[in-house]
This record gives sequence, structure tokens and C-alpha cells, in this order.
Amino acid sequence: MDRERLLSRAKITYFFKETFRAHSKAEYKEIFSRGLGDDGDAISGAFPWLYVRIFFALLMLFTANVLILRLTGNPIYEPSVTFLGGITFLIPFVVFLFELYPKRDLSLMLIFSVLVIGGTLSGGIAQLGYALIDAEGKWLSAIIAGIVEEISKIIPAIIAIEFTKQKSPYAGYILAAAVGAGFSVIEDMGYIFFYSDEFFHSDIQATVTVFIERGLTSFCTHVVWTGAVGWAYCRMEKPYRSVWLLFLALSVMLHILWDLPLEGWIAAVIIGTCAIAGVIENIAMIYGSRSDIMEAEIDINRFNDNIIAEAKQMGERMRFTNAANLTFALTCALLSVIILILCALPIGMEYRRVEFESKEEFIARIEGGYNLKADMKRRYDFDERKNVEERYIDKKLSYVVQKDAVAGFDGVYYFGYYASDFSRPADIYVELDGYPSRILCTEYEFGGESVWVFEVDSEDIISYSYNDRTGAVTAVTNAEEFEGYDVLIALVATACGITAGCCVVLTAFRIKLRRVKKES
Repeated sequence: MDRERLLSRAKITYFFKETFRAHSKAEYKEIFSRGLGDDGDAISGAFPWLYVRIFFALLMLFTANVLILRLTGNPIYEPSVTFLGGITFLIPFVVFLFELYPKRDLSLMLIFSVLVIGGTLSGGIAQLGYALIDAEGKWLSAIIAGIVEEISKIIPAIIAIEFTKQKSPYAGYILAAAVGAGFSVIEDMGYIFFYSDEFFHSDIQATVTVFIERGLTSFCTHVVWTGAVGWAYCRMEKPYRSVWLLFLALSVMLHILWDLPLEGWIAAVIIGTCAIAGVIENIAMIYGSRSDIMEAEIDINRFNDNIIAEAKQMGERMRFTNAANLTFALTCALLSVIILILCALPIGMEYRRVEFESKEEFIARIEGGYNLKADMKRRYDFDERKNVEERYIDKKLSYVVQKDAVAGFDGVYYFGYYASDFSRPADIYVELDGYPSRILCTEYEFGGESVWVFEVDSEDIISYSYNDRTGAVTAVTNAEEFEGYDVLIALVATACGITAGCCVVLTAFRIKLRRVKKES
């Protein structure tokens, strides 16, 4: 095999060329033993392939656990949904980056150790930073999050690079990316748990949504941001070693822009630009570093091509078996997607989760959009003409209700006072047109702040939670009646069609395998 052909293996365009072909036991042994022997300077000629198999397996396991949780509502399955949801996208992505690394001086065991230890350490440092820095407001929180989290991730990444004594920019990239993936796994598990916890009545719809959103964005956030800084740390040599700090500043900036509390097309444009910039930057780093290693390190005598040659010489029966296995795996993956969508449909659900950007938006929802005022500082008006009710105990005045209007606000207000304390009302009610009875003003807590709210439209609200950092409110309400039966029928019909097609193809493969077996 000539040098030009060997170098062609480093090109990005060939990444997926052999992903779905049959792989021999020797190839499995090679990838799991890579980096554990004395051949650290050798070059692996394999294309990435293991990551796809890991993704299919994790996706099907996650789907199975979500389905069980959806059907039974048993909270014992929430930990498995949380764990599998946090790793289904990130673990295959890290394996993919590892498979692209051409040298054999890094092992999967080392990468996963860095992922677990580095991710945990970075999470701990980040929480310490949040404890020391008190950020108020969404904009300041976004800035603090970008600075704290990016610095928290790069510290264990540099420790891992120095501990392993890696000087290759690509090796530094993978180690730093593993730390970023570990941090992201912990964060994603936290979000998924938050949405599937029993307190929020196992909202499967929100769980699946977060799983997809966090999973798809994992390819252009924590992993690539931290990986780029690790690459720069190994790439820059003295006297320009400090230049890698510019890459850290770029990662911080991308993180801040990603977290900015914007909405609509402006948010979409900024997030899209950040994603594209991060992906382009990292593809350039991987492509350049991979090509540099192949050009500098290739030794035809040490090139690990015999395993690939052995795999390609596998018989016709093995190729048909692999095709059947691939058909079955793809079918299961497609069915998993459909099952997740079906689980997210609000069929038979008692509760649903509603997100409010601020407590003001939440209060407006409870108060039905009316312009109301809870005047808790109103003192008793000793003009007895305003008294609409008086209560006595043992012929002694104990409780008085006054009727009054508040200028600029809707409705007529009723203020109740205890005779022992006329300094402030004990109760406030409002009377609105179209409502048969008075509406009580109730105290709500938002991060230590008490707000009095008129419960005009709160019958369907079960519970609520306030986020001190972002100011958002999450409410659990009664679920709406499901009406999308056309979508349900289409999904079920599609699943049946895919299953039937798979059965036909697998039957054809089985017949062909019998013929091949007889001929052999």
C-alpha cells in the first residue's frame, strides 16, 4: 500500500465509508486494546464504526425505559431514564472522536476515566464558582455561566493532558473533549431528572423534548468548546504558549452568546451562528491534526492494515449476516424514534408542564390577564360607610370587611381586617364582572420573595417551582384533552410499515443465507 493511499485515510470525506460494513472479532479486539500495548507509535488504519453501534444500543435502551415509565408511571425507572438520556448522544460522540485519532497511544479506558473524573471535578469547581459569585438577572447569569463553566472544564482538562504527558494537539483535543463530555453528561442528567422527577408527575413529553434538544446540541457546545481549548494548549509552544488563552476566551464568548436570554429569530440566529462557528473550528482542528499525524508518523511496516484486510476477506455468509443485522438495527432505531414520539403524545396524561419566562408572566397567567393590585399596605379606613361586613364575638367587634376601588385597576376590592390590627388587611378579595363570587388574594413564594396574587384562573395549576438563577417559573397543570388522532394513526401506520418491510428483508436474507450455506 503506497503512501498516497495511506494518507487518503486521513481525509474527512472518508469518515463514514466503512461504518456499516461487517467487522471481524479482530477489529473489536483492536479498538478495545488500542493504547494498552507497546505499539503507541503505530497508526490505526480503521475508519470510525463502533460509535454507530453504541448509539443504536443506547437509543434502544433509553426508548425501552421511557416506554416502561410511560406505561406504568413507576418512578423506579426514572434513574435509568435519567442515566441513559444523559449518555445516549455524548458517549458515541466521544467514541467517534477517539476512533478518528490515528495513533495507538490512547485507550478507551483512559478516555472514559478522564470523562468520569474530569467531568465530576469540573462540575464541582463550577458549583463552587456559583456559590462564590452571586449573579442576579438573566443577562448577568449568562455571562457568569460562560466564564465559570469554561474555566471549570479547562482546569481538569489541562491536568489530564499534563498527567498523560500528551503533546499531540489531537490527543489534547480528545482529552479536553472528554472532560467537556463528562460535564455535559452530568448537566444533561440533571435536566432530564428535573423533568422526569415525580414532583412534576413524570412529564414524559418534557423528558423526551429535553433528551432530543440536549442531545443534538451536545455536538456543538461543551464537548467542542473544551476540546478546542485543549487542542490550543498542546498546539502552542513557547514563547507563544499563552496564546491558548485566546481560545479559552473564544469558548467563553460562544458559551455566553449561547445562554443569552433572547427569543425569536434573534436567538435562533445567534445560536445557529455559535453552532456553525464551533463546528467549523473543531472540524478544522481535527482535520489538520489528523493529517499532520499521518504525514509525520506513518511507517508502512507499522501500519495496522492487516486487520482491515482480514475483515474484507470475510466470506459471503458473513456479509449477508451483517446486512441482516444492520437492517434489524436500523429498523429498531427508526421504531425507537416513533415510540419516543408516541410516548410524548399527551394521551391519557393527567398533568403537563408549562414554562414561564418570569414570575410576572406566571402571575399574569394566574390572574387571567386582568390588571389587579394586591394593596397589602392599605390601612383601615375609619369611615364606617365603607364597612360592608362586621363580625362580633361576645358582642365585641372582631372582624371588619371594607369595600373599595383602586384607581387604575380592574374590579372592586374587599379588605378584611381583624379588630386587633387595623394596620394592614388580613384578607383581600376582588370582585370581577362575569365571576359569580369574590376571588381571594393568596401569597406565592418566589425565591424568598412573597407576592400576593389573585387566583382568577388557577384551578388547573397543581404546583410550581421558581428558578432563582434565571427567574423562570415551571408550573404543573392539568393536561389538555388529546385531539391529534390523525398524527397517532400516521405514526402507528408508519411503525407497522417499517416493521413489515424489515420482516420481508430479513426473510429474504435468511433464504439467501440458507442457499449460501448449502453451496458452501
